[in-house]
Amino acid sequence: MSPILVSDSTGRRSPLNARVLRPLLGGHVVVRTTSALWRGTLLSCVKDSAWFVIDDVDVVVPLDDLVSVRAA
Repeated sequence: MSPILVSDSTGRRSPLNARVLRPLLGGHVVVRTTSALWRGTLLSCVKDSAWFVIDDVDVVVPLDDLVSVRAA
């Protein structure tokens, strides 16, 4: 599965949102931010952030910081 990215009508990337991430809840994912690339589990996503477990560490990432999230 390719990365989940949201684009507006002009083709510019828009931030990911909770509605787009919901199908991946509970699944193993690959997460890319502007500064990191991780593999983990998506536990929750709300209006402003997503909660992942990566190597037994809880990581909360603001949705604006996510570049892509895809199934692992």
